[in-house]
Amino acid sequence: MARAEKPIFVVAIAVAAAILSYRPVYEPDLGWHLAQGREALAAHFVRTNLFSFTYPDYPQHYTSWLSEAIAYSAWRAGGDVGVRTTQALVLAAALAFVYLACRLRATALTSMAVLAIGFLVIEPRAIPRPHLVSFAGIAFCSWLVERARAARSARPLYAAVPIVVLWSNAHGESIFAPAMLGLFAIAELIHPSALPRREAFRGLIVAIVCGAALLVNPYGWGMLRYLYENAILPQSLTISELQPAYLPAYKAFFVYGVVALLVLASLPRQLTLWEALAAIVFAALGYRYLRFTPLVVFVTAPMIAARLTAWNARGLDSRAVLVTALVGAVFVSRLPLFAYVRSLQPGGLFPQTMFSSRAVEFVRTEGLAGPVFNSNNLGGWIAWELYPDVRVFQDSRLQAYPQEHFDAILRASRSQEEWDALVRGVDWAVLSTPRPNALSGAGRFPLEQWAAIFWDEAVAIVARRGGRYDGAIARLEYRVVTPESDIFALAPLLSSAQGARLRLEAERQRLENPTGFTAAAVMCVLDDSTACDDVERLAARFPAFEHEAQFVRVLRSK
Repeated sequence: MARAEKPIFVVAIAVAAAILSYRPVYEPDLGWHLAQGREALAAHFVRTNLFSFTYPDYPQHYTSWLSEAIAYSAWRAGGDVGVRTTQALVLAAALAFVYLACRLRATALTSMAVLAIGFLVIEPRAIPRPHLVSFAGIAFCSWLVERARAARSARPLYAAVPIVVLWSNAHGESIFAPAMLGLFAIAELIHPSALPRREAFRGLIVAIVCGAALLVNPYGWGMLRYLYENAILPQSLTISELQPAYLPAYKAFFVYGVVALLVLASLPRQLTLWEALAAIVFAALGYRYLRFTPLVVFVTAPMIAARLTAWNARGLDSRAVLVTALVGAVFVSRLPLFAYVRSLQPGGLFPQTMFSSRAVEFVRTEGLAGPVFNSNNLGGWIAWELYPDVRVFQDSRLQAYPQEHFDAILRASRSQEEWDALVRGVDWAVLSTPRPNALSGAGRFPLEQWAAIFWDEAVAIVARRGGRYDGAIARLEYRVVTPESDIFALAPLLSSAQGARLRLEAERQRLENPTGFTAAAVMCVLDDSTACDDVERLAARFPAFEHEAQFVRVLRSK
């Protein structure tokens, strides 16, 4: 790498990693990853479903304990910023290794051009989870393969063995290391292009040793069992990351695939068996499972950059290639490019629109504890914030529960009688307000049996009537200002016998849910100028509130 190139390389990698890391992301799995990291650092390796009261002894054959321990350590050191900075460092390593792999056969400009589009393929999956370690691991293996090609020797591949030992403790997709190196070695054995057959055989031995290195973790064979279970997740559940890549969210992946096909096919005599197999396998994985879409970049970027450099020698201007890639990125991007910069923020791992810190404070203040029904997407967050005082009903660790558990929830969601039987063992519930679905419990806690004692834009907490929290219900129940109410229904009550109660609940709701619209609308009608300012602000920000805001203006003008 030229001296003038190094500062550009460092700055570009740092900026790209920061853009991918310091941004708001809704990630329901992050909570239980941090909770498991907390347990690991306390020398309690998670081997059963300890966060849950429904299946506390159900075995967990493998966890990404090392990634989780590092994430928790980062949180202890720097809170949300610490976790995001760790994410940025891992992504920077992944981007750096794939760039270095490109540079072994390509110029700086063509390497940058490939990564300009590759960045957008990676972006949708650059979320704070252990799979980011696998991004760096695959990129590292790609760099080793390119070094082996350049040296015509398997020796550079030896470095994969200690990396796989660490990687196998950090994420289950470490299995791609022996698979990728084995594919490279076998292809070179069948049709040598970069390695003599003797060196290819050594490469195959390295791949086999890497396969054995997968077992060097506290769970041993459990990792392979975990991967098998992950492959046969309940078919009754729609797991988004296990769905095929789709448009428009993964437009960059499809465009990258088309470009890769055209570029590789443009010089067919240079295409090796290894490159053809690797491109087909990883493109197919990304097409079938969107969670794997970024891997195709880490594997094929060096191949594409090498072809573009070869075309440079035939008259194609590398500067034109880079400019074309950058302009193309504007049209391929999932979001407007300026949005990536505009949304940068240091913290906010758990967005308040999805995970309510006020709800956590309420639970602790009111002493709510023990078994709880919770929406699926809130399970990991509750485990992180409230374990061991609170044990969840379910969460998104789908391998941590038997399939019949989720089947029972889905079945009960269609019948109130079955739902009542399902939640007979709990006296309170924490429900996701913005994400109602069959696993959330939405609409299955009728007010004649349950009382709403807290709610905001993200979470509603209900307690069973006649249960252990009757005292809390007497003090805290929302009888009038409920999550389902609106200003149209509440306005007539202001002049009724319920008017005083309505005012009290609206005032309390303003404290517990300061960004909520309904309570602000009620208080505005009662001549609270601050509430009126909030009504106008929310209506300007969210056009869906404009009709209600207009109704409030009419009421105030009378």
